Amino acid sequence: MIRQLFLEMYDMMMTYARSSLQNESRAEEAVQEAFQIACQKPDALLNSPNPKGWMINTLKNTIHNSKHEMDRDSRLLAAFLAFHSPQLAVTENRVRLEVDYGDMVHLEEFKLLQDMVLNGKSQLEMAQERGISLAACKKRVQRAKETLKKMMQ
Repeated sequence: MIRQLFLEMYDMMMTYARSSLQNESRAEEAVQEAFQIACQKPDALLNSPNPKGWMINTLKNTIHNSKHEMDRDSRLLAAFLAFHSPQLAVTENRVRLEVDYGDMVHLEEFKLLQDMVLNGKSQLEMAQERGISLAACKKRVQRAKETLKKMMQ
């Protein structure tokens, strides 16, 4: 049944996620995560009176969580930059970042968050670029956030 829902709903869910997240890769990750949750909770899905509605609600929650995480990451990166160079504002201009923040932009932790926050890359894209698994990339992002928080303390 999950496979059938995937075949029936994938395109519609991608359209919804794409319009909400404004990013193809993040939209794909959100849809994949929604189906991953369905696979982890098959009883909840299969016993639902409206399995398609259950999938849409799961996608909505996944998108909400993704946006919340992106906002949190953006605040962390902005706080890190302000901490190390308070007179400068966060900018999307990579050259300006390199000029303004010098050696910090070469830290892998900074690069990971910069790719996500400023460059809008999904964790899947970052994993592929680095030749690592998605799980390894997620762990690196988690550690990068922790490292940058420690550097600010």
